Amino acid sequence: MTVLTLSTVGFHEAVPIGADPLLRAYTISLILVGAGSMVYLLSNITAFVVEGELNEVIRRRRMDKRIERMQGHYVVCGVGRNGEHAAVQMHRGGHDLVVVDHSQEAIDAFLAMVDGEVPWVIGDAGDDAVLERAGIGRARGLIAALAADQDNLYLVLAARELNPTIRIVAKVNEQRSRKKMIQVGVQQVVSPSAMGGYRMYQEMVRPQVTDFMDYLLHESGEDLAMDEVPIGPGSRLAGQRLADSGIRTRTNVLVVGVRDGAGDAFTYNPGPDFVLAAGSTLIVIGRRVSVADLREMGQAAG
Repeated sequence: MTVLTLSTVGFHEAVPIGADPLLRAYTISLILVGAGSMVYLLSNITAFVVEGELNEVIRRRRMDKRIERMQGHYVVCGVGRNGEHAAVQMHRGGHDLVVVDHSQEAIDAFLAMVDGEVPWVIGDAGDDAVLERAGIGRARGLIAALAADQDNLYLVLAARELNPTIRIVAKVNEQRSRKKMIQVGVQQVVSPSAMGGYRMYQEMVRPQVTDFMDYLLHESGEDLAMDEVPIGPGSRLAGQRLADSGIRTRTNVLVVGVRDGAGDAFTYNPGPDFVLAAGSTLIVIGRRVSVADLREMGQAAG
C-alpha cells in the first residue's frame, strides 16, 4: 500500500481505511510526507548529476580556452611511469605545459603530485585533433613518453607535421628504435633502461659523484641549480673575455662549460681569456635567482 501510494500509481486499498478515521489520517500524512520526500530526493539526485556534468563542461571549456592562449609551452604525451616524472619536473621548474593521456586515472594521478592546475587533454596522443587541442602548433617542445615505441614513433610523425620546428625528446624501450626516432626528427632519444643501468654503475663505482649531482639537481638546501644560459644576439656579454664579463662578480655563478653556436663542440671549464660569442650557450652552476639574473644579462643588449 505504501509503494502504491508514494508511486502515485494507485490500484486498490490493501487495507480498507474508509471506515477508520485514524487510518485515513495516517494515509494522508504518508502521502504528504512520503511523496514530498521522494520529490526532494529525486530533485537532489537530478541536480547533482546535472550540475556535476555542467561543472565539468565549464571546467573543460575554461581549460581549452587557457590552452588556446598558451605560446611556447611544452606538451608531455603519456604520464605513465616516465612521463609522469618528466611532467612533474617541468611543472616544478616553472614551465608552462599541457599533459596528454588516454587515461583519466593517469591524469588524476599526475595532478595529485603537483600544486595548482595543469592543463590536460584526454585522448589518443597520435590523433591530430588531440595534438591540436594541446596547442602543438604553438608549442616549444614535446616529450613523447607513451608506453610503446611504435606509438611514440607515430606521435613524433604527427607532431613534426603539425609543427616542423618543435623540439622533440622521445622515450624508447628498445635500442633498435633509436635510429628510427632520429630519422623522423627527434632531437634527443632517451632510454630509461639504459639510463637506469648507467646510474647503477655510477652508484657502484662513483657514489660520491652521484650523491653530489643529486644534491645539486634535486635536494640542495641552497636552491642550487645546473642550468644553461644562452647568449643572445647583441648581448653585452658577446665579445667579452670571461674575466671581464662580470659573471662571477655580479652573479656568483660558476661557468663550467660553453657550447658553441653551432651546437657542435663543448669547451670544458673555460679560462679567464675565453671570449664569449653570441649564439653560444653557457653551462652554469649557481643559485636559481642568480642564474635568472645571468639569463637577463645574456639577453640584454650591450
